[in-house]
Amino acid sequence: MIVVSLTTTMHTVKVLALHHVGPDLYAVLDLLKCFPCLQSLYIIWFSHPLSKNVRTYVSLDDPIECLEHRLKKVALKIYNGKGPIVDFARFLILNAKVLERMEIGLDGNHDDEWMANEKRKLRVEDRASQDAQFEFKRSSWSFLAHMGANLHYMSKTDPF
Repeated sequence: MIVVSLTTTMHTVKVLALHHVGPDLYAVLDLLKCFPCLQSLYIIWFSHPLSKNVRTYVSLDDPIECLEHRLKKVALKIYNGKGPIVDFARFLILNAKVLERMEIGLDGNHDDEWMANEKRKLRVEDRASQDAQFEFKRSSWSFLAHMGANLHYMSKTDPF
Protein backbone atom coordinates (compact mmCIF):
# COMPACT_ATOMS: atom_id res chain seq x y z
CA MET A 1 0.00 0.00 0.00
CA ILE A 2 1.23 3.50 -0.85
CA VAL A 3 0.74 6.18 1.80
CA VAL A 4 -0.57 9.43 0.37
CA SER A 5 -0.65 12.76 2.15
CA LEU A 6 -3.87 14.66 1.63
CA THR A 7 -2.98 18.32 1.97
CA THR A 8 -4.93 20.06 -0.79
CA THR A 9 -8.20 21.60 0.31
CA MET A 10 -11.04 22.00 -2.14
CA HIS A 11 -13.48 24.66 -1.01
CA THR A 12 -15.84 24.24 -3.98
CA VAL A 13 -16.85 20.63 -3.23
CA LYS A 14 -20.22 20.59 -1.48
CA VAL A 15 -21.32 16.98 -2.14
CA LEU A 16 -19.13 13.90 -1.81
CA ALA A 17 -20.14 10.31 -2.57
CA LEU A 18 -17.85 7.48 -1.53
CA HIS A 19 -18.40 3.98 -2.84
CA HIS A 20 -17.00 0.80 -1.31
CA VAL A 21 -15.53 2.45 1.76
CA GLY A 22 -13.09 0.31 3.73
CA PRO A 23 -11.01 -1.09 5.19
CA ASP A 24 -9.45 2.04 6.75
CA LEU A 25 -12.05 4.54 7.88
CA TYR A 26 -9.31 6.76 9.31
CA ALA A 27 -8.58 7.56 5.67
CA VAL A 28 -12.17 8.75 5.21
CA LEU A 29 -11.79 11.15 8.12
CA ASP A 30 -8.52 12.41 6.67
CA LEU A 31 -10.24 12.82 3.31
CA LEU A 32 -12.98 14.94 4.90
CA LYS A 33 -10.31 17.44 5.94
CA CYS A 34 -9.77 18.18 2.23
CA PHE A 35 -13.37 19.40 1.85
CA PRO A 36 -13.99 22.15 4.41
CA CYS A 37 -17.21 23.29 2.68
CA LEU A 38 -18.75 19.82 2.38
CA GLN A 39 -22.51 19.88 3.01
CA SER A 40 -23.61 16.37 1.99
CA LEU A 41 -21.81 13.07 2.43
CA TYR A 42 -23.03 9.83 0.86
CA ILE A 43 -21.28 6.58 1.75
CA ILE A 44 -21.89 3.08 0.49
CA TRP A 45 -20.29 0.84 3.09
CA PHE A 46 -19.12 -2.68 2.42
CA SER A 47 -18.05 -4.78 5.36
CA HIS A 48 -14.42 -5.76 5.14
CA PRO A 49 -12.69 -8.25 7.47
CA LEU A 50 -9.73 -5.90 7.94
CA SER A 51 -11.79 -2.79 8.71
CA LYS A 52 -10.34 -0.65 11.45
CA ASN A 53 -12.46 1.08 14.03
CA VAL A 54 -12.51 4.85 13.81
CA ARG A 55 -11.88 7.28 16.59
CA THR A 56 -14.51 6.64 19.21
CA TYR A 57 -13.91 9.64 21.44
CA VAL A 58 -16.27 12.59 21.36
CA SER A 59 -13.93 15.53 20.79
CA LEU A 60 -11.18 16.04 18.25
CA ASP A 61 -7.75 17.49 18.94
CA ASP A 62 -7.62 18.55 15.29
CA PRO A 63 -11.24 19.33 14.30
CA ILE A 64 -12.50 18.59 10.81
CA GLU A 65 -13.84 21.87 9.45
CA CYS A 66 -16.83 20.46 7.56
CA LEU A 67 -17.98 18.68 10.75
CA GLU A 68 -17.65 21.92 12.69
CA HIS A 69 -19.46 24.27 10.28
CA ARG A 70 -20.97 22.79 7.13
CA LEU A 71 -21.97 19.10 6.99
CA LYS A 72 -25.78 18.99 7.02
CA LYS A 73 -26.66 15.65 5.45
CA VAL A 74 -25.17 12.18 5.74
CA ALA A 75 -26.46 9.03 4.05
CA LEU A 76 -24.96 5.67 4.98
CA LYS A 77 -25.98 2.70 2.88
CA ILE A 78 -25.70 -0.96 3.76
CA TYR A 79 -25.64 -0.38 7.52
CA ASN A 80 -25.61 -3.67 9.42
CA GLY A 81 -25.16 -2.41 12.99
CA LYS A 82 -21.85 -4.21 13.45
CA GLY A 83 -18.24 -3.18 13.93
CA PRO A 84 -16.58 -0.15 12.36
CA ILE A 85 -19.67 1.23 10.59
CA VAL A 86 -21.30 1.72 14.01
CA ASP A 87 -18.21 3.55 15.29
CA PHE A 88 -18.06 5.67 12.14
CA ALA A 89 -21.75 6.63 12.29
CA ARG A 90 -21.46 7.39 16.02
CA PHE A 91 -18.38 9.52 15.36
CA LEU A 92 -20.31 11.60 12.82
CA ILE A 93 -23.32 11.92 15.13
CA LEU A 94 -21.17 13.10 18.04
CA ASN A 95 -19.03 15.51 15.98
CA ALA A 96 -21.11 16.98 13.12
CA LYS A 97 -22.27 20.18 14.79
CA VAL A 98 -24.69 21.44 12.13
CA LEU A 99 -26.02 18.07 10.95
CA GLU A 100 -29.67 18.29 9.96
CA ARG A 101 -30.34 14.78 8.67
CA MET A 102 -28.77 11.34 8.69
CA GLU A 103 -30.29 8.56 6.62
CA ILE A 104 -29.20 5.05 7.45
CA GLY A 105 -29.95 2.41 4.82
CA LEU A 106 -30.38 -0.94 6.55
CA ASP A 107 -28.90 -4.20 5.40
CA GLY A 108 -31.77 -6.66 5.78
CA ASN A 109 -35.06 -6.51 7.66
CA HIS A 110 -35.04 -5.21 11.21
CA ASP A 111 -37.88 -4.50 13.60
CA ASP A 112 -38.56 -1.32 15.56
CA GLU A 113 -36.91 -2.75 18.68
CA TRP A 114 -33.67 -3.35 16.76
CA MET A 115 -33.75 0.22 15.39
CA ALA A 116 -34.35 1.65 18.88
CA ASN A 117 -31.36 -0.34 20.15
CA GLU A 118 -29.23 1.00 17.28
CA LYS A 119 -30.15 4.57 18.22
CA ARG A 120 -28.87 3.85 21.73
CA LYS A 121 -25.65 2.32 20.34
CA LEU A 122 -25.15 5.34 18.09
CA ARG A 123 -25.76 7.72 21.03
CA VAL A 124 -28.29 9.73 19.06
CA GLU A 125 -29.41 11.47 22.27
CA ASP A 126 -25.86 12.84 22.72
CA ARG A 127 -25.64 14.21 19.17
CA ALA A 128 -23.61 17.35 18.52
CA SER A 129 -26.46 18.94 16.53
CA GLN A 130 -29.63 18.93 18.61
CA ASP A 131 -31.72 19.66 15.49
CA ALA A 132 -30.50 16.58 13.63
CA GLN A 133 -33.08 14.04 12.44
CA PHE A 134 -32.23 10.35 12.02
CA GLU A 135 -34.05 7.98 9.72
CA PHE A 136 -33.52 4.27 9.31
CA LYS A 137 -34.64 3.09 5.89
CA ARG A 138 -35.15 -0.49 4.92
CA SER A 139 -32.91 -0.70 1.93
CA SER A 140 -34.13 -1.97 -1.40
CA TRP A 141 -30.68 -1.15 -2.73
CA SER A 142 -29.20 -3.98 -4.73
CA PHE A 143 -25.44 -4.32 -5.09
CA LEU A 144 -25.71 -6.23 -8.35
CA ALA A 145 -28.16 -3.77 -9.89
CA HIS A 146 -25.99 -0.89 -8.73
CA MET A 147 -22.82 -2.38 -10.20
CA GLY A 148 -24.56 -2.86 -13.54
CA ALA A 149 -25.83 0.72 -13.64
CA ASN A 150 -24.02 3.63 -15.21
CA LEU A 151 -22.78 6.44 -13.03
CA HIS A 152 -25.52 8.80 -14.27
CA TYR A 153 -26.97 8.88 -10.76
CA MET A 154 -24.00 11.01 -9.69
CA SER A 155 -25.45 13.92 -11.65
CA LYS A 156 -28.48 13.97 -9.36
CA THR A 157 -28.71 16.33 -6.41
CA ASP A 158 -29.27 13.34 -4.13
CA PRO A 159 -27.56 10.25 -5.60
CA PHE A 160 -29.37 7.91 -3.20
